[in-house]
Amino acid sequence: MQVDWRKSHECARVPSSPEVSDTGDAANATAVMGLPAPTRTSSVDLSARREALRQCPLFRPLTATELEAVLTRAVMRRIAPGEVILRCGDRASGMMVILQGRMRVSITTAEGHEISLTVLGPGDVVGEIALLDGGERSADVTAIDQGVLMTIQRGDFLPLLQDNASQCLRLMQVLCERLREANRSLEELATLSLSARLGRLLIRLAADYGTHVGEELRLGVRLSQKDLGTLIGASREKVNRQIRVWEQAGALMHDRGYLIICKPEILAPSA
Repeated sequence: MQVDWRKSHECARVPSSPEVSDTGDAANATAVMGLPAPTRTSSVDLSARREALRQCPLFRPLTATELEAVLTRAVMRRIAPGEVILRCGDRASGMMVILQGRMRVSITTAEGHEISLTVLGPGDVVGEIALLDGGERSADVTAIDQGVLMTIQRGDFLPLLQDNASQCLRLMQVLCERLREANRSLEELATLSLSARLGRLLIRLAADYGTHVGEELRLGVRLSQKDLGTLIGASREKVNRQIRVWEQAGALMHDRGYLIICKPEILAPSA
C-alpha cells in the first residue's frame, strides 16, 4: 500500500524571528475599513499575526488592507494542555485561528458519554459556524498540548464577508470540509470494524501530524487511549486490546508517550 505522509492541510506557523511591523499602517487600514483606530500592539505580536494569517488558507483572499484591518482587532491567547477553550452551548462572540498546538473537538451525549469529532492543528479555524449565525457553540474544544490561538470577533470579520465574494467562498469551503469529515466518520462508524476505524484514524493523524524517524513515522500528537476511543466510537479497553495486537505484530510501538507506526499496511490495509 502506498501511504502519502504529507500533511492534508496547510499550516500557519508563527515565525521564530518577527519582522518589524508598522502600527501606523495598521491604523490607516482600519480607517479605510471604517473601524475604530486600534490600540498600539507590540511588533512581535503583530508580525506573528500577519504571518499566520498569510499562511492560513481561509484568509488568503484578503487584500493587504483588509488583512491589516483584521490583524489590529485580533487577540492572541496562550493555552495550556487540557485547557477547555470552548464549551458547547456557550454564547459565541468570534472565531479562533490555531497558530500553535492541537485541539480536540468533542460533544457529550444525553447519557453523558463524550464523543470526539476531530483533532485540529495549526492553520485550522475554530468557531466558524457561530461566527456566521451568532448562535451558541456547537461543540467543546479542548487543548491537547500547549498552543497559541488568535481570536477574531464576529463584528470585525462579517464586514469583510459582505464585500468579498472570494472570502465567502473560502469560508463555505471550510464548512464543506468539516461536513465531509463528519459524514466520513459516520460512515466509518456504521460500516467498519474497530480495527479498521482505529487504523484509518492513526494513518490520518500520521499524515497530518507525523514526522519520520528512520523508516517509521512518529505521531506528533499525544492522544490517550480514551481519546482515541472517543474519536472512533469505542471503549478505552477495546482500543488498548487492538493496540497490543499491532504491537505484537511489529506494526506499532511507543516512544515516551508517542505512537510510532512501523507497518502502515497492517494498520489500514485497504486505506
